[in-house]
Amino acid sequence: MAVAFQFLIFVCLTVILIGHAQVRGQPMVEYIIWPRANISRHDVDNIENLLRRLMSDPTRLYASKSPFKPLPSFWLAMLNDDSYQRILRHPGVSSSNSGREIFHQNKAPPELRAISQAPHTPLSANPSYTYSLDLSEETFLYDIGWGINLAHHDFSSPHRKIEWLYTPQTRLHRHDTPTELPSPWPRDFGRHSTCTASKAAGMLAGAAKHATLVVVKFWPTRAGAAEIFETVMRDIVVKGRTHHSVVSYSYGSYTNRSDDRKMADDVMMIVRRGVPVILAAGNDGPGFITKLPARLADHKDNLQGPIVVGSVDKDGTKAPSSEELRHGRMLWATGVDITCADTSPDISSYITASGTSFAAPLVAGVVAEQLTEMNRQGLFHPRLRNQFIYEKLQWRRASGLPVIWNGMDGTRPFVRGLSNSSGTVTEA
Repeated sequence: MAVAFQFLIFVCLTVILIGHAQVRGQPMVEYIIWPRANISRHDVDNIENLLRRLMSDPTRLYASKSPFKPLPSFWLAMLNDDSYQRILRHPGVSSSNSGREIFHQNKAPPELRAISQAPHTPLSANPSYTYSLDLSEETFLYDIGWGINLAHHDFSSPHRKIEWLYTPQTRLHRHDTPTELPSPWPRDFGRHSTCTASKAAGMLAGAAKHATLVVVKFWPTRAGAAEIFETVMRDIVVKGRTHHSVVSYSYGSYTNRSDDRKMADDVMMIVRRGVPVILAAGNDGPGFITKLPARLADHKDNLQGPIVVGSVDKDGTKAPSSEELRHGRMLWATGVDITCADTSPDISSYITASGTSFAAPLVAGVVAEQLTEMNRQGLFHPRLRNQFIYEKLQWRRASGLPVIWNGMDGTRPFVRGLSNSSGTVTEA
């Protein structure tokens, strides 16, 4: 169980306590240290030299750097109280930014633990799901489907913020209610939308614990699907959420009819505004992607397009059924034997499912929790946002595939814990 620490907030610097140790009888605390805006290279060098002198182990000084900014975004340093007070007095240290809280989820399913799996370590060495949240900005995860089982424990926590967004066809058919539509697929397990939302932002099974879940409910026809992304774009723009939103979509079409082309145009309209759109690759593999809208990313320079996600097992090995892009970058996430919320009357029941449909919302969840960091670094252009996601939010497993990663090392101390109160995850 994680141990909660008190925030330490001072006038000149906002920091957050994310670890502790004992050195020579004095408490040592790991701080996030933010530079002032427009800091000079001289001040950066001066701060780093001072931090190395103040730290008992200067090799542990960490500077967060971006390929899009010449100077560090922040530093991590283990300091005692005297050293901390001294660094506060440096004119290059800022009070304008807030830090990130570190959380820990015990008994998390393997697909979540893989997200915070320390690079080049086995999953068994990462027994919990570790994630960090910047609570200074609200973010919004638009998960598109046919509604969710709102009564399920994965969504019913008072800490889970949920909104509903209905397409015009859904309203026309008078299904603009917070419920899940029956699946139109005879072979479907009937729980697709509840499962995708659970993986995106469920309190137990989801990757994003803080982002507001926006349940986008569309009517399951071709006409209904043609309205999805225009509805989403209108909601994002009207509510001023352009830099605070991510969209997850786990469906596809094999055709190239007018309604499919409209959907493709609407997807790109959202992407061009700097809103990441995360798409499932499809499950007709092995082979290359043939369906829209995922096919939009199938070209060599796809940094200004949607992000396509394939499915791997918990060890990072490609699922045989997962499709992949012929050209361009894509990401991978665990989509084999994942755990998600069920739609049965038992509101504490979880099921096991597989497919890229459930890998994509995991990526969307990680991206949602990183939007504030992208905004802090000034990464608003879609190309810069996607480059951050592709390069910073993954590491290559033994298979060589870039699997989603939230930047944690799986071993840090934690500020606050989140655990499954029952201690078990049931399977329907």
